[in-house]
Amino acid sequence: MSGLSDHTGALTRWLGLGGLLALVATAVALKDPPAPSRELPAKPPSQPEIALPPAPPFPDAGVGRLMRIMPSFPGVTMVPMGRMMTNGSPMEMGYFETDHPPGEVLEYYAREFRLRGRNIVTQDDGSGGGSVNYYDDRIGALVAVTTLRVGGATTRTLVFPSLVEAPEGIHLQGTPPESLPQPPGVVTVLRLDEGSGAGGSAGSTTLTQVAHGTPAMLAEFYRSQLPSRGYMPSGGHLARGVELLEFERPGERLSLTLSPIDKDGPPESLITFVLERAPLPQESNR
Repeated sequence: MSGLSDHTGALTRWLGLGGLLALVATAVALKDPPAPSRELPAKPPSQPEIALPPAPPFPDAGVGRLMRIMPSFPGVTMVPMGRMMTNGSPMEMGYFETDHPPGEVLEYYAREFRLRGRNIVTQDDGSGGGSVNYYDDRIGALVAVTTLRVGGATTRTLVFPSLVEAPEGIHLQGTPPESLPQPPGVVTVLRLDEGSGAGGSAGSTTLTQVAHGTPAMLAEFYRSQLPSRGYMPSGGHLARGVELLEFERPGERLSLTLSPIDKDGPPESLITFVLERAPLPQESNR
């Protein structure tokens, strides 16, 4: 289908935002920050060092930038989750958990961002969590905090500060696109929308959710529901327990990654949608 970016491999796509949010799913079971490394520093090289190429042209680039920009939440320590790519945009994310409700966490960051003169956007996910974000045109990045309430009798709040380097027009939401069917009890973790880009692209949406059921059960749900929304199957396979599905409809390509969450109790899966849009070809008047 013309106007849409070519696939670079389903597993490669999984290593984008879906791979990042797999860390989010793993963090649900995280109790303590990882212990600092006790390894001794490497011995200095005996030969002269070769000059390395210049660093990428991102101001203050590096994993530490998020730690410097993001206000510290009282009484907790944010754990860096690294720097990676999501839909071609460099991204950093951190993680911490707290007993404070999501609303208190979001209000804290909203207040801190306003004190810095930022125009913020807030989103409620409808399940006790949500996000607050703003676009920083000085560094060309979206700065956001996403919260997720988890647990049964004893609940806690998972907090994911993030920084996405992208042109203005990218934003976060807490609700899924209306065109996508929703399994019963699904919870939206993060939705990332990117506006029109170069090459005729009409933008894309990356949506990450957590739902009850195994990847195979959810794959059957989407295979039965998506055709009624106009999406026809165009590919898919199983890799290391992860279901990878692809669908198309005029002007859109939809890729799904369904991955099991390693936890006790009833099975749950992490769902990642990548919805790419392209303008429909114009009919000639000739």
